[in-house]
Amino acid sequence: MPSVNTTLRSFTRTEKHLTRPMTDPDKPTILIVVASLAAEGTPRLALELSRVWMARGIRPVVAVMHETPDDLRPDFDALGVEYVNLGIPHRGYARYVKLTYKLFALARRYRACALLSMPLGWHAFMAIGARLAGIRGVVAHIGNYPDTSANRILSKFRLLVQLGRPFTDHLVCCSHYVRDGAVRRFGVSRRETAVVYNGLPLSVFARASEYPRAATMSDKPMIIGMVARLERHKDQATLIRAARILKERGRNIQVWLIGEGDRRLELEHLIQDNNVREIVKLLGMRRDVADLIGHMHLFAFSTTPDEGLGIALLEAMAAGVPIVASDVGACREVLDNGQSGYLVSPGDPVALADAIDAVCSDAPSAQERAAKARQKVLREFSIEEMAWRYAALLDVGPTVAGPSAISATPGFAH
Repeated sequence: MPSVNTTLRSFTRTEKHLTRPMTDPDKPTILIVVASLAAEGTPRLALELSRVWMARGIRPVVAVMHETPDDLRPDFDALGVEYVNLGIPHRGYARYVKLTYKLFALARRYRACALLSMPLGWHAFMAIGARLAGIRGVVAHIGNYPDTSANRILSKFRLLVQLGRPFTDHLVCCSHYVRDGAVRRFGVSRRETAVVYNGLPLSVFARASEYPRAATMSDKPMIIGMVARLERHKDQATLIRAARILKERGRNIQVWLIGEGDRRLELEHLIQDNNVREIVKLLGMRRDVADLIGHMHLFAFSTTPDEGLGIALLEAMAAGVPIVASDVGACREVLDNGQSGYLVSPGDPVALADAIDAVCSDAPSAQERAAKARQKVLREFSIEEMAWRYAALLDVGPTVAGPSAISATPGFAH
């Protein structure tokens, strides 16, 4: 095991290269740890939380575990957020010790008062380092339902959650569905958890609701979109198979799959095997997601029971796009059991194709559900609300924002 001094010297070299000079040291500082700056859920949340907190007198410092992917780095630069690349290896037991030491040193350098860990499991080692440095508020974000398919992975996360229990104030779940899973599968009590819905900058996606979205004409394809990482807990494969069924029925459609991930090659082969290359497009990581959603006629959120909430689902709701989603716990909760969108059996391409046809055949009903979904997002899923609920749990909010009625608002529970 390396000595403390050796580890801290190494950390200082990394920090000097990748961090801007420290400013406004008297502001309350929250450390936000993310796995990377990939253009996906939790890094985007970290960016938007930083934007809100900076405007209200809280200084966020973002610690990045892995240097790549770094799609959002220009966005953090433009906002002026201070960030540090921790350089945590992907393998080896030494990385856990390294993470503990680096969080200790980072907390001391910035005199941080709170830690928000976006990665679950890793938070146990971060929390130990943070507590040793004197941080008073530590919470960990849970963005997905505990894995339902791999017992080995679930056992590992359960062990890490148990290790972190003495050092973590709250496990903050992005939905009640995720909270129920955390209590059941990680062996924690409900009082150790809280529910805070993920939020988004509503004005950005509200503008997309102004795009024309009338029923498509015969000479123009219906654009069906899905925004999600190409990873195991999403299910773009079912949407690809549904596209083949719709093609065989003679439907004029285009399917946009937006996002990157380690399943790209697998999905490319599936598109080829289903003979839908001309209608299913893998668009990769995009920086114009709001504009793309604005051009969609339907948002298809094909996912698995591991889904925690789905930022992209909220974005489509805010844009007023009719939604067809898998009937899993998180989607059921967000879409009010199907009142705000169509729910279909997960992993069933025929059911998904039938629901897409239902949207086309009954546009007024689809728009009515979309309007309900948009109102729900505007009411409950703003990034400002999320930011101040997290600040209160971290014991930072009342210092800056004054008295709060957070505990009485929807979506928050101890």
